[in-house]
Amino acid sequence: MKKGLFLSVTAIMAAALLSACGASKSAETELSEKESGEEKTADAGKGDGQEVVNFWYLWGGEEGKRIEEIIDSYNKSQDRYKVVGLSTPDQQKVIAGISGGSGPDITDDFGSNISNYAAQNIALPLEEYIEKEKLDRKLFLDSAIAQQEVDGKLYALPISSNVMALYYNKKLLQEGGYTEPPKTMEELREMSKKLTKVENGTLKELGAPFVPGGYAWPCLSYAAGTNFGTPEKLTPDNEGFRKTLDYLSDYVKEFGASSVNSYISSGNSKLNTAQDPFLSGEQALRIDGPWFYDMAKDAGLDFGVTMIPSYASQGEKHYSYLETSNLYIPSTAKNKDGAWDFLKYMTLGEGAKDFAVKNVQLPARRDLLTDPDLMEGTNEVYREVLSDAELVTMPNAPFLKEYSAAINSAVDSVLLGGSPEEALSEMKKSVDAISR
Repeated sequence: MKKGLFLSVTAIMAAALLSACGASKSAETELSEKESGEEKTADAGKGDGQEVVNFWYLWGGEEGKRIEEIIDSYNKSQDRYKVVGLSTPDQQKVIAGISGGSGPDITDDFGSNISNYAAQNIALPLEEYIEKEKLDRKLFLDSAIAQQEVDGKLYALPISSNVMALYYNKKLLQEGGYTEPPKTMEELREMSKKLTKVENGTLKELGAPFVPGGYAWPCLSYAAGTNFGTPEKLTPDNEGFRKTLDYLSDYVKEFGASSVNSYISSGNSKLNTAQDPFLSGEQALRIDGPWFYDMAKDAGLDFGVTMIPSYASQGEKHYSYLETSNLYIPSTAKNKDGAWDFLKYMTLGEGAKDFAVKNVQLPARRDLLTDPDLMEGTNEVYREVLSDAELVTMPNAPFLKEYSAAINSAVDSVLLGGSPEEALSEMKKSVDAISR
């Protein structure tokens, strides 16, 4: 039996975001890092009469160049600090540097990791700076700022929001007799079967949004108006997840565990490549983030994007999984005050808009949602999601990785032909163990 067919919710999101942020590096970039990385971090004293602030960031490639442009703008905006940037797309390298005391003064990451960083004393609590700044948390979207909070303290500030939408291949829908995407989750489940094509026992076209799985499971579950709980009270057997496992079980029974497993396993291994099932025209419905829009456009597909439908019981409500990119100050930072000044510029000041515009990112600040400079093209549906949908995050707890693994195991069990009841029973045992 195959195991680990799906990455965890947080892992697959992080992988996709790293890819979208240009994490792949050219040989020239890698050489530059090897030659200059240690030197940049060592210059922690004065630079041209200014205090140096070392900023390691996960972005690379063209995105990395745009980050350097923003750094240059910050450096020109004041004369006390000099931010020195270093593209470091390897999260483990960043964490190792912080733990060893040789890391950056400020870095970026994802909101789902903050609870773990707070528990391990990797991220510095920002309360002292926030009180001095008299920061109004309402400046940010509620769910975006909440993801940076652990036990009532903020450990990071969000720089962008990533939410999910439903992509649909118009040609495949038309071939199945549909002229528009599903309006409810009940319709989506029905369409999934009708849009699936099997030849000689082999699944040829996937009608369901099961690739990539990491996004699908939480979004399909939230569509019932429930979630996976809070750090204080986890709800692994919520109604939405039960419905999702039932949906998956019905699909597997219809088309066969072996055929569905093979297709989904292969599809997940080809994500965001030319062989990606949606990009190659062999997947009818897809749940994905804003970075996927240009990929689908470049593939020459006739496709549409809409908000993820909810179950009919939810009426006009819509839900989406939310993940944020953020900036935080490591606990071992040598220039914490300088790091805070730059963090302010990037999240509260001009850098926030500059970042969103240059990188075509969805903002985490409320005021930027209606900024005319950010209203073009790829973000239209996603901006609607940010404005009108209920944004849901996974429980902000140190054991989130283990919780995601338990969800993953339940999905795997059903995908391999097991019953939803048995999968939920085993899942609850695992969750009870990790949350004690």
